[in-house]
Amino acid sequence: MHLTPENRTRLRATVFGKTEAGRAEVAQRNAGLTARQRSVLILLDGQRALGEIDTWLGEDEMLESVEALLRKGLAGIASAPPAVARPAPPEPAPEAVPMAPLAAPPASPTLSAARELMAAAARKHLGLLAADLVRRIEQAKDEGQLAGIIGLWHVSLRESKTGKPCAEGLLEEARALLA
Repeated sequence: MHLTPENRTRLRATVFGKTEAGRAEVAQRNAGLTARQRSVLILLDGQRALGEIDTWLGEDEMLESVEALLRKGLAGIASAPPAVARPAPPEPAPEAVPMAPLAAPPASPTLSAARELMAAAARKHLGLLAADLVRRIEQAKDEGQLAGIIGLWHVSLRESKTGKPCAEGLLEEARALLA
């Protein structure tokens, strides 16, 4: 597997967890996992980012094991850990005039197009394994968040039987939309 330093950084920051099938596999050992894959599966807790998990594996072996677990449906991308509670903002001074909150800008046409391209390709080439990835793509609020998902999306496509021949072209198209 060949990942750019940027994609490696994004994958290390991704939080993975066991799916229901993954939890069953830990107890039953029916999926024929290698010792490395099983070790990684046990460590995926849905709370810690991949880069925070200490293991005896090298980074490449760790990423390959996670990819295999994703393909087998034993692991998925977990939701982000809960945000740390922030203290309430101070009350405005009596002379301050409250301002109406600014409305969030609508998603740009290129962001929408990139989301649609990535989600459609994931559904087409990954089938049911695309659910977590598509959810993350659709929830991306801006180009920066979507760019953070693109590495995992590309690797997933490259590892699928039908996505491998078109993964590079799709990656270039997505990057062009986000540029």
